[in-house]
This record gives sequence, structure tokens and C-alpha cells, in this order.
Amino acid sequence: MEILGSLGIDIKLLIAQIINFGILLLLLTKFVYKPIIKKIEKDEELLKKAQTLQNNIEHEMSTNSEEQKKEIVKAKQRAREIIDEAENIAKDIKNNSRDEVEKEKKEVIQQIQSRLSEMNNGKRKK
Repeated sequence: MEILGSLGIDIKLLIAQIINFGILLLLLTKFVYKPIIKKIEKDEELLKKAQTLQNNIEHEMSTNSEEQKKEIVKAKQRAREIIDEAENIAKDIKNNSRDEVEKEKKEVIQQIQSRLSEMNNGKRKK
């Protein structure tokens, strides 16, 4: 202890500074360090949750995108089927119309021929 005194160090002052440093260290640990650590841990946890949510959303988006593509393909196929069906119906209607027109044409020709023959028969009788 005399050695410290001969070097110009006051023991009482050194002990008081060590005690003050210990108190300061305890206060900083309790009121600064622990709250900062808790905040960092909380932020890390929120970041992990956000990353998990982002991954889930990206997975859902890719799944939805694939489903949308499948639905579009199905819709295009259904549209093609409807168009083909409509074309077939139009052909049937066209053919039926032709048949009806042909039938009516024959009936009109037959009526004209029968009237002509009646007129010819009527002229012969006179």
C-alpha cells in the first residue's frame, strides 16, 4: 500500500472510483443494456415472422399463379368447345334451312305444275 502511496495514488479515492464504476456498470446494465437487448431480440423475432409470412405469401402467389394458368387453359378449351358446338349448330341450321327451302321449292313447283295441268285440262274440256 505504501507503494501505491509513493506512486501518488490515493487508496481511498481508488476504492471510491471502483465502487462508482461498479454502480455505473450495474445501472447501465439494468436500465440500458437489458432493454436494448430485449428490443433487439423482439425486432429479430418480428423480422423472422415477417420473413416467414413473406415466404408463405410468395408460395401462395406461385400456387395461385399456377392455378390461374390452369383455369385459363380450361377456359380456353371450354371456349373452343362452345365455338365448335356453335359452328355445328350453325351448320345444322343451314342444312335444315336448305332442306326446307328445297322442299318448299319442290312444293311450289308441284303446285304450279298442278295448276298448269288443271288449266290445260280446263282448256281441253272447252
